[in-house]
Amino acid sequence: MVGASAAVAAEVAVSLLLYGGLGFVRSLTTVLAVEGLAFAAGLWSSPTSDGDLVDRVRRRWLLCLFAFLGAALYGTAWSVFPALSAGRLGQGVGLALLGAVPIYGTGAVLGGMAALARTDVLGRLRGPGTAAAVGAALGFVLTGLLLPRVPIPASLIIGCMVMLSLGGMVYGGVLASRTEVDVLARRPGRGSETSVRERRRQADEVAVKELLEGSVIRRSEPIEHGERVPWDVAVVRALLPGLAGASTGDDESVGPAAERSPSRVLLVGGGASAVPHAVLRADPTASADVLERTAAVVELGRDHFDTGLAVGRRDRVTVIAGNLDDAIAALDGSYDLVIVDARALEAVGGVAGLSRMARRRIPSLVRGGGYLVWGPTDASPLLPESAARWTGLRLWRRSVAGSDEATEYVSIARPGDETSWPIIVDFEPVPPR
Repeated sequence: MVGASAAVAAEVAVSLLLYGGLGFVRSLTTVLAVEGLAFAAGLWSSPTSDGDLVDRVRRRWLLCLFAFLGAALYGTAWSVFPALSAGRLGQGVGLALLGAVPIYGTGAVLGGMAALARTDVLGRLRGPGTAAAVGAALGFVLTGLLLPRVPIPASLIIGCMVMLSLGGMVYGGVLASRTEVDVLARRPGRGSETSVRERRRQADEVAVKELLEGSVIRRSEPIEHGERVPWDVAVVRALLPGLAGASTGDDESVGPAAERSPSRVLLVGGGASAVPHAVLRADPTASADVLERTAAVVELGRDHFDTGLAVGRRDRVTVIAGNLDDAIAALDGSYDLVIVDARALEAVGGVAGLSRMARRRIPSLVRGGGYLVWGPTDASPLLPESAARWTGLRLWRRSVAGSDEATEYVSIARPGDETSWPIIVDFEPVPPR
């Protein structure tokens, strides 16, 4: 529609200007050169990626409409008062108002649309060049058919204003359903880039901040519409207070009269997790060990998600960054709660990315009466075989924010029979098959 409007404006300007003066070739050259330069100037003025590009394109569309309004008014006056075409001044003003300014406006709109397409990280917006060229061709044909039949040529310019208004409404709907992505930070990682981005979609008012390792979303939280409890924090809040914490050894639990030992929590792939903070709040005597593949995830999680984590040991929280197999093999003792973040394993091929030794050792780190948590996944999580055979095994699920279909599943296993299970916030138990 923008391309067709440019073509109509160009041909109407040529028809009015050429046949009202002398020197066909000279006039044709002048008109086409001015219109070409105006179109180029409009494209050249495309906005940079700084600021609100959508608002800038909206203002350009209004500028284009006002340019065509001025062209329609002057074209009407040109047809009603032939004296306007008598002198060079009238010809010059006509060339500016009928040809240069409207075509500059269409170039400015197309340049703004191209800038939006360039900054669309997800690649769903296309550049407008091809569509505008097709529209221009159709506009030339449309003008050639209608121009000899309309009472005054300026009526076609008014039709362009209708096309531009309709095109603006359509493009506004496209932008409303488009997902806007702003990259806030980048870090080199182990084999892939780690980044933090803000993702927004106006149509359904979705606004989230995400931490990505390559293409894997490691952590996501809403920006504007309240707090959604992360899955691992919900699990900790439900399970940790109920742990006996009265283990005098690593492998057996004793009665409540025994001396209480501090709870220990292990997070495999928890570099961007808020669990350590939640653990310390739930039990001031507890400690947490965090294993993470890359330090970049820990840094960006601390800077943009307020995890408070740093590689090393601080405030009863130990963070180890490096090869997960080596880190798991080097662990000492056992834990009341072991959480494996399945998303952290996606970058290395899922569960198969861990060595067989690591898959066997993870369940053995859970002390008697403790829990092994594995998730979240979009299907039933795959637990290590030694844990999957535990009699105390439950599967939980909840819908993903911003989607009516996506579901994330979490498996919770416990050695031995367990008759009473706490309720996890936002999750519902999946009935056993």
